[in-house]
Amino acid sequence: MKIGRSEVQSWLDAVAPGTGLVRLAQLSDLPRLRVTQQVSRGSVAPSTITAIARGLDLDPLDELTRFREFASITTSAPAPSEMAAFIPTAGLLQGTVHRLDSETVDEAELGGESYDHLALNWFDCADDGNLRAHIQQQLGVAQPTLWKMLRSRLREDVALEIAQYASFPLVSALVVSGVLTGAEAGWDPECRSRWLNTVPLGQLLAESEKRLREVGKQVRSLETFENHLG
Repeated sequence: MKIGRSEVQSWLDAVAPGTGLVRLAQLSDLPRLRVTQQVSRGSVAPSTITAIARGLDLDPLDELTRFREFASITTSAPAPSEMAAFIPTAGLLQGTVHRLDSETVDEAELGGESYDHLALNWFDCADDGNLRAHIQQQLGVAQPTLWKMLRSRLREDVALEIAQYASFPLVSALVVSGVLTGAEAGWDPECRSRWLNTVPLGQLLAESEKRLREVGKQVRSLETFENHLG
């Protein structure tokens, strides 16, 4: 999901008049080649926009919503039905153990909201069995391509389509795709631990069971691969 050159240039003229692309890359801690190529080709990634906004001490979401593709996105906490996806497996299991011991879990114990397999776990929260077919029909993304995205980086348009399908806040899609942090999306700093400490225990156990099954598949696949290598 790229943003065109004319829109980006108008934005840059407004927020950083007279600032060259090399300087913007330095301020944003981005590779110079990435910034210059994207802007010159008129195919700028949303993550480049938010990185430049941070470098200019501007609010990343506010700046992103200047562009028509993102104009309707507002800050929001995650929906309860997607919250588990934003907790790494170790944190989710640690929280479950705390609950079984009638203890509370602290936010600092949960790990970062962005981690390997975030996109896959988030997709699973949204999937009712028909989501893969829906993505292929609406966006023309073949299931093998989607499979690869869910294990690397989920494209913004695909993430937004998933959020719409599942009635998740649209801003969650931008966290999953790495465009925004949870704080930039408007999350309360304690929202994940509060969910862990208050969600019905049976539901929490079911979420932990699903996560353990997925981890088991990953471990078995890795072991099979290593055994094949000898």
